[in-house]
Amino acid sequence: FSGLSLWDGASGANVLTNAYPTANKALFLPFRIYNSFTVTKMWTIIGTAFSGSIDLGIYDYRGTRLVSSGIGTPTAINSIYSVDLTDTVLNSGLYYMAMSNGIVGAFQSRTVGSATMRALGQVQQKSAHPLPATAVFEKIESNYFPTLGITSQTTI
Repeated sequence: FSGLSLWDGASGANVLTNAYPTANKALFLPFRIYNSFTVTKMWTIIGTAFSGSIDLGIYDYRGTRLVSSGIGTPTAINSIYSVDLTDTVLNSGLYYMAMSNGIVGAFQSRTVGSATMRALGQVQQKSAHPLPATAVFEKIESNYFPTLGITSQTTI
């Protein structure tokens, strides 16, 4: 096991480049780890247009930030945007991959109904750019499911 991707784009025709729902909003996508795993990088896919800044990170199930990339400014469109993270060991448990965007940019994502998003456990926080030390999880208000991933590899 060397990494995890949420929505890899291999299945379903609705993986597209879509505009991020609202500037400065943080999205939190749940995932579960069953064996210890050391995260070294996190990534997303920038779409057809982007300006602004992005922050990627990982939170525990209580909303405590474990690691964050800090504010970054992607320059290439239609490409994977990967960031080095401080090596962080995730033990068995529930976590959230998080992203926030300073300006509404475009990312590879899926459009999924908001009821499905809530059932999957996705949450949000308004006005959370950069990512806060402690998240205040709110009910998701959009149908936006971005492509995010983590890895223990040094290259993606």
